[in-house]
Amino acid sequence: MRVVSLVALAAVAACNGAVTAPEESGAQNSYATQVEAPTPDYAKLTQTPRLEGEGYVRRDATAPPPANAREIGQTWLDRLEGAHMLLGAGYDGKGLDGAVTLLDVGMTESRFDEWAKERGWTVPEHISWSFVPAMNLPAVSDAAKPGICFWPASSARTGAQNEALLYGRVELRDGCFWATKGDGEADKLAFFHAEIGLDVDGEGFYILRDRVGGQTLARLGEPMNWGGPPSAYIGPAAAKSLREACGDAPVLVVGSPESRERFATRYPHLRDPVPPPPPPTD
Repeated sequence: MRVVSLVALAAVAACNGAVTAPEESGAQNSYATQVEAPTPDYAKLTQTPRLEGEGYVRRDATAPPPANAREIGQTWLDRLEGAHMLLGAGYDGKGLDGAVTLLDVGMTESRFDEWAKERGWTVPEHISWSFVPAMNLPAVSDAAKPGICFWPASSARTGAQNEALLYGRVELRDGCFWATKGDGEADKLAFFHAEIGLDVDGEGFYILRDRVGGQTLARLGEPMNWGGPPSAYIGPAAAKSLREACGDAPVLVVGSPESRERFATRYPHLRDPVPPPPPPTD
């Protein structure tokens, strides 16, 4: 098993793989590597209470649609898309040519109200709205920050996703996150959903955590599952920072990974699935 965390190197290893002598860099840096990890007690961890904060909110329409409802809806679609905060929309009628009746927003309700007020916009009451819950943890904890070069996660909240059960692995090497889908070498740069954060657990292992509820989802290096194929917004600044820190390898969006053992702990019947009965013969 190869598990290395915050190892001080004789030479300073840059995140992009270059090696610089300490006297040239002017500072001693070290980055973490964790390509395997023992499985923690997920039966215990899954009993940890969720963090509480501003939750999911559905705000129903309280007024009939005006004559220009279609134009108003398009204006708000454009505003949300421009801010990368549109998670979904509903329309009257049978197609996209109808007026907007529902908008799923990638902000909390309180932040959305502030955002609209700052811009002098009146929120239409003939549209129903839904808002995401608050993220109660930082993207990267103070304990985890020194060991990584860049945290590759989306700046936009996650909307509806594909739900095929995929498997693979995510590992940390010299401060960069590498992934593979299925078996094989983790040779692609991992990219996460906004709701996934990085922390260090009580035994010193780097872990993925749900930033909304606070649950430990996996230790880096464990076999993992995720729903997909997942998608995520990768902004220009994030793409540039990722390339500068970790190189030009292909990017694999892993979304919201979960330890395979944690998944089996939550759904124990999947450990030994019962085959379906044979079809009738008469």
